[in-house]
Amino acid sequence: MKKYFLLLLSVGFLVSTGCNEDQLDIPQKGVISVDNFYQTDEDAEAALTVVYYDTHINFSFMGEVTGYNYGPYFALTNFNSPDAWLAGSGPEDCVDERAYQQFRYTNDNLVPLGGYTAFYRSIHKCNLVINNFTTERLGSLTATMQRCVAEARVMRAFDHMMLGIYWGTPPIVTTVLTGSDRPTNAESQEAVMQWVANEIDLALPHLEERESPSDYEGAVKITKGFALAVKGKALLWKGDYAGARDALKQVINSGKYELLPSENMHYILHGKGKGSPEVVFEFNAVYVPGVVTNLQRRAGWNDIMTFNWRFENMASLADSQIKSGGWGWMNPTGDFARDLIDNDGMDSYRRKAWIKTYDELLYDHKWAADPADWTPGSDGANAYKKTDVGARGVLANKSIHANEGYFIWKNVPHVDQGDVINEGWAGTWNKNFQIMRYAEVLLMYAEACAQTSETSDDADGLAALNAIQNRAGSNYVSTVLDLKDVKNEMRFELWLEGDRTVNLIRWGDTQQLKEVGSYMPDLRDALNYGEGSEHGVYIDASKATYYKDTYDIGFKPGKHELLPFPKRAVDLNSGLKQNPNWD
Repeated sequence: MKKYFLLLLSVGFLVSTGCNEDQLDIPQKGVISVDNFYQTDEDAEAALTVVYYDTHINFSFMGEVTGYNYGPYFALTNFNSPDAWLAGSGPEDCVDERAYQQFRYTNDNLVPLGGYTAFYRSIHKCNLVINNFTTERLGSLTATMQRCVAEARVMRAFDHMMLGIYWGTPPIVTTVLTGSDRPTNAESQEAVMQWVANEIDLALPHLEERESPSDYEGAVKITKGFALAVKGKALLWKGDYAGARDALKQVINSGKYELLPSENMHYILHGKGKGSPEVVFEFNAVYVPGVVTNLQRRAGWNDIMTFNWRFENMASLADSQIKSGGWGWMNPTGDFARDLIDNDGMDSYRRKAWIKTYDELLYDHKWAADPADWTPGSDGANAYKKTDVGARGVLANKSIHANEGYFIWKNVPHVDQGDVINEGWAGTWNKNFQIMRYAEVLLMYAEACAQTSETSDDADGLAALNAIQNRAGSNYVSTVLDLKDVKNEMRFELWLEGDRTVNLIRWGDTQQLKEVGSYMPDLRDALNYGEGSEHGVYIDASKATYYKDTYDIGFKPGKHELLPFPKRAVDLNSGLKQNPNWD
């Protein structure tokens, strides 16, 4: 598909921009007209590549809407998680984003606007493929054209599914809209999910299947496996648990996907995990020296800085594991970290791949003051580390906002894994943009089995759940298929991979959402701050209730089950009815 890249840029401009009607008859040199395009297999491949490229960059970066610090897709699906605090430098940082997390956002908040815009931009590009490669227009379609239409159809279905999950009744858009079109709301969330499932069924006969778990190309394009996973997720949201179970079981039985080994869990969401056996679908980001050198629009413009630890408030690091410099926008909540440790144990593969404790930051990373022959740990000859004031950890006059002594490791760049390419002022993150991995398929299947009244598939559901627990190295392994255990595993395994809050809403488990942001203390170093004889965690709770004291925070039943349609969309579309209690 790469050979069509330059052609696609011109096609994208042709189909998505307006022009003066008086100039429409003036031939443009080097531009292919719409009437002459959408004719051949090559045109179909080119148009489909626009779908992949445009969807990818709009999911990962939308500077004109959400700014340069994060991508709309990650923000929409993770910034509202009750298991990670929006931190940054403090109350004046991450303002719209923290409002989104604490359920005090309005209908013009940037986070929902970015996600909503990204999905409908993708739908537009999908419709250009689906609507132009038809038997009505061309008489007959080749196998290549049918495959391209099918892949676009699945992407469009995925977009609508996500819109349905977050907004409930988004307009189902199946044509290329004109300026006069006013699409109306879908009948119901259930209707959206059934439409998604039906679209997948139309696409399946024409899709290719991943060849094997080692097939890289099959991980970075839309296949039968991804399509069935989307169908299963949509039916899970519809409440058709038997239908979801059957669709997801086909993915499992295909044998095309495998969980990464326990010792490689730290590859997940990182460079070494690109196209791995666990990937069901992710957008490809290829670094080509001298040709494609800046992957910022593919991996998130400033993601390295945004999610990396807030190093400016710490002593100088000289560590090969992680890139220095960062703004620390997200930290695991103390409750999440403690619950993960209680469930898995400190030594579990998952705990070590997902989060770091402050002690690990202090003693298992090399600081500038450490000798050249530094080794990890703080025992024996390394005992000096515990009392070297100012040489490591959070500086005396600094703190880490919204932190109880735990740090993200899952979503920060691992330099020693080849995550960072030294291009651009902050470097480029060498990773693909993941949409779904096999662990989610297994957990959705386990839930579907647990939610159905019949028990014939309970053994298979338990096996799927156990596969996740055993790979994690968890101290807790279920002996019966229990919905509570499935929910817990979804929380731990899929942390910061999206949909935590909406799943809690779907299950009716919203109590903890009412308390989001009510307690957000700061982390200081006990020794450096003068509150201890050794380096360690000192929790400064003096302003921990700032957000609760200042704002009306927390989930409100009857309102926050769905996001508001963006004010901009409602103002421009008289056919779009706002969600309840958002007018």
